Amino acid sequence: MSEEIQFLHDELDGITKELEKSIKEIEKKKMKPDAKADKIAAVQDRIQRAKDIYSNFRVELRDVLKEKGRIAYTEWEEKGHAHHKNINKFTKEIETLQHKMEDEEAKALAGGGPKDKKDINTWGGNEIIAEAKKVQDQSGASLARTQKIVESCETIGQETNLALKSQTEQMKNTNADIVGVDMRLNRADKVIKQIARRLATDKMIMCLILILILGIIGVIVANSTNLLGGGTSGEGDEQVDCSLDITQTTRECRAKREAEAEAAAAAA
Repeated sequence: MSEEIQFLHDELDGITKELEKSIKEIEKKKMKPDAKADKIAAVQDRIQRAKDIYSNFRVELRDVLKEKGRIAYTEWEEKGHAHHKNINKFTKEIETLQHKMEDEEAKALAGGGPKDKKDINTWGGNEIIAEAKKVQDQSGASLARTQKIVESCETIGQETNLALKSQTEQMKNTNADIVGVDMRLNRADKVIKQIARRLATDKMIMCLILILILGIIGVIVANSTNLLGGGTSGEGDEQVDCSLDITQTTRECRAKREAEAEAAAAAA
C-alpha cells in the first residue's frame, strides 16, 4: 500500500513542477490570443488531472492508517495537504490569467462586427475557453464515473482479499489438525508395537512355565509308577536296604519278606 501512495505522491510532484513552469510561461511570454487560450486550457486539464490523483491519494491514505499506523498516516497527510494547497494555488492563478485574457480580448473586440458561432475561426479566446471548459466538464464527469467504478472494484478486491485470508487461516488450522492427528497415530503405532513385544514375551514365559509344570508332573508320575529308581533284581541294579524304616514299603522289601516267610513255612 505504501508503494501505491508513494507513486501518487511522485506523480503529483511531477505535475506541480509542470504547472509552475507552464504558468510562468503564460505570465512572461507574449503569446497570440489563440495560443494563450490553448495554453490555459492545457493547464486547466493538468490541474483537473492533479485533482483526480489527489482524490486517489486520499483513498490510499485511509488504507495507510489501517495498515501502517498513525505516525505514517500523519506524515502522508501532511504531504497531501501540501499537494492540495498547490492545486488550489494553481487554480486561482490560472483563473486570474483567464480573466485577464478575457478582459484583453473584450477590449480588443470592442467595436468589432458580428461573428459566426458555427465558424470556429471567428471565435474569440473567451468562446474557445468556454467550449474547452464544457468539454473539460464532460471529461471530468466521465472521470468521476470511472473513479466510482474503480472504487467499487477496489472494495470488491478488499472483500476478496479478506475472504482469501480467512480461507488461508482455515487451511493453516486444518493442516495443524492433520499434523496433530499424524503425531497421535505415530504414538499409537509405537504403543501397539510395545504391546506386541510384551505379548510375545508373555507367551514365551507362559510356554516355559507350562514346560516346567509338565516336567514336574512327569517326575511325579514317574515316581508314583516306579519308573525312576532301581529294578527288581536285575544285573547292575542297586540293592535296597530293607532294614531301614523308609524302605519297608517298597516292592523289593515286600517281595523279600514274602520270600522269607515262604521259606520259613517250607522249613517248618
